Amino acid sequence: MSKEKGSKLTSMGLVTYHESLSRSERVELKNYVASLFRLSYSVVQKRFAGGMEFTAAELIALQPVIEEELWRH
Repeated sequence: MSKEKGSKLTSMGLVTYHESLSRSERVELKNYVASLFRLSYSVVQKRFAGGMEFTAAELIALQPVIEEELWRH
């Protein structure tokens, strides 16, 4: 996934981005997203694994989170 500002975020782009992270970073990202959307960790896990797609609203909300890496502590 391109992290350039203005590029449109997609479900597959998020899956690819997730796969490029280290194991600890993946956990941190999934915990952040689960907390942000108040979803169970297993639902977030399925979405990042490609088993379920992110909704359009979630993609819009995640755009700045990914671009600015707000999920990193």
